[in-house]
Amino acid sequence: MPSPVRIAFAFGNAAQAQTSPCKVSSDDTNGACTIFELNALPRSGPFLHVHHREDEWYYVLSGEFIFRAGGEEHSLLTGASIWLPRDIPHVWANTATTDSKLILMCQPGGFEKFFDEMGRVPMGKKSPDTMRDLMAKYGMEMLGPPIFASSWMQQHS
Repeated sequence: MPSPVRIAFAFGNAAQAQTSPCKVSSDDTNGACTIFELNALPRSGPFLHVHHREDEWYYVLSGEFIFRAGGEEHSLLTGASIWLPRDIPHVWANTATTDSKLILMCQPGGFEKFFDEMGRVPMGKKSPDTMRDLMAKYGMEMLGPPIFASSWMQQHS
């Protein structure tokens, strides 16, 4: 049984380890799932995308988030959760004016490899094209901009 105080997956980049610490790795679960704590900056979130390999479950630890999935929009406050099956396009964002936190479970496991590789991309090279290519490598498609696209560009330039 894994120790509750150990690092489940050692990211190659300290900033990525702080942004999305891996709490339970694919190795811990024999590939069944991976669990992260996501630290989301205000008005930030991923590109509109779809996973072809993973189902995702999000739980709001703190803050306020908007999730758009399958043509529906959901506002989630602390304590709320949402299940996002694979092959359903989705996007989310922290709508709060402060840093907020989510728990993310991906199944099957292995998604820590995507976060690790994303963290190794130099900040000045994290363009939409770079992200599109990286997402494709891990079985995802980028379908559109983040909810707060201008904030993403400011944070990654």
